[in-house]
Amino acid sequence: MFRLLKVSVFTIVLLSLALVVSVSGIFITYSRLTAEEPVARVTFEEVGNQEYNAYLTLPGNDIPGKYLIYGDQWRIDAEFVKIKPWVNILGVDSRYKLVRLEGRYQDIEDQNTRPHMAYDLGATKGIDIGKLVADWNFLIDAEYGSSTFTDIAVANTYTVYKSQFGLLVREDVTQSNDARKGAVDGVFDWLFGSK
Repeated sequence: MFRLLKVSVFTIVLLSLALVVSVSGIFITYSRLTAEEPVARVTFEEVGNQEYNAYLTLPGNDIPGKYLIYGDQWRIDAEFVKIKPWVNILGVDSRYKLVRLEGRYQDIEDQNTRPHMAYDLGATKGIDIGKLVADWNFLIDAEYGSSTFTDIAVANTYTVYKSQFGLLVREDVTQSNDARKGAVDGVFDWLFGSK
């Protein structure tokens, strides 16, 4: 009987340990495959009809670059090297190089007839994509261009992120304290009165 109890306790401990290791592996895999890193911050100042000064700040550089943008949207492009998922889980991140910033118009006719400017963000700097692919091809899943664009709102600050699969942008909306209140704050205000 005592031996059966020892085997049962040992089995429970072993299965519990296996469960903890499995769940930890799932969380590590999820966090590695969904990791994001901010690579640029953009703000705008309106200077005319569909004309903006774009202020682009890159990590490690506190002084933003100033670019004249035409249109009602903006876009940033990058060369991107996606790492194979198993390599990414082991801790190697996908590689990128920001290459272009430009304005764009929602209306195609405006895009084809109105002023347009594109800016080189240092295509000669950073990683050499071709060399990286040639030297580490067994780790590389794909090499491609990644781009993200969104409407221009002067009140917003935009943060560009590099994920393991490409670029994405999020707006940091400037709001009043009342506009920031969530559903829980609304319930508390209703229950206890607004302060």
